[in-house]
Amino acid sequence: MHLPDGLLNPATIIVLWVIVIIVMIFGYNKIGKIFEKEDSEKIVPYIGVLAAVIFAFQFVNYPVPGGTSGHLIGGTLIAVILGPWASVIILFLVLVVQSLFGDGGILALGANTFNMGIIGGIFGFYIVMFIVKILNKTSIRKELKLTIGTAIGAYISIILAAFICGIELSISGAVPFEIAIPAMVYWHLLIGFGEAIISALIIFYICRVKPDLVMTESIMMNKVVKINISKYKRPITSILTVIVTLIVMIAVGFTIGILSGAPDGLERVLIDQNGESWLDNLTSPWVPLLNWITSDYGVAILGIVITVLVMVSIFYTIIRHKKKVILHTLNPLDSMKKTKET
Repeated sequence: MHLPDGLLNPATIIVLWVIVIIVMIFGYNKIGKIFEKEDSEKIVPYIGVLAAVIFAFQFVNYPVPGGTSGHLIGGTLIAVILGPWASVIILFLVLVVQSLFGDGGILALGANTFNMGIIGGIFGFYIVMFIVKILNKTSIRKELKLTIGTAIGAYISIILAAFICGIELSISGAVPFEIAIPAMVYWHLLIGFGEAIISALIIFYICRVKPDLVMTESIMMNKVVKINISKYKRPITSILTVIVTLIVMIAVGFTIGILSGAPDGLERVLIDQNGESWLDNLTSPWVPLLNWITSDYGVAILGIVITVLVMVSIFYTIIRHKKKVILHTLNPLDSMKKTKET
């Protein structure tokens, strides 16, 4: 669902950029609570690895009946783990890295973040929360509640994102309304099953292996859950294991041919309407910095490494800034207390 440059009109591009910037600023303030703890830096490597997982699964396409393919969006998945507002920032950064390789346009970053981060993440999260709160009335185990909720939320959110994407294409004149919306929704009704299954399996695995990583448990389960960051020991071994697993998974997938080279849902709609040559002739104001890398393996390895480095750097910066703000607000209070004491 990565929109390239040249599809959307300037008004749509600007409006979606403004919305995304506002949401990311709001989200930056909302996620601060996670990083106010003294040892919150321990969470950051896990965020980097989670982003690498999203990059890897967005990079590879699985075959879908009908001559198209799909890939994980991951907005709902990230939102369930780190909260809905963090999902927008993380998806934006993943999309920035992908644009370096030519996957998605630079002007279209706002639209892509809106579709995958806001619709896929925020809306997906509240669908999951609604499902989990219903399941809380049953005796189903906690991890199964979250797994079922994630599957349903991921499925509905990707269809909703496809619907919104169809509207964007129609408003911009790329594809007529009567074709864009039904076609986008139809293909993603099929693609959504992959989104739901992959997201659910990852959440189930995390709940079984390291449940403390699910930061939204207190919201989902209607109870106060204190995040014990002291449990987050040095995760170098597990992080390297995940990264190597991702690289091997991609390499094996391409080698034995189980990964699809067919157009994804968006590309299929555009090709069916306007032809493949039309899609190839779209113009962009920027040349992707790393589009000279033609090897799928090279793109996968470098993309995963860059994603981890970017994500870790950004979130370490966020933590440092948050702690400086907290210290700045506490110091005046401390000085006032000392004045009263004297």
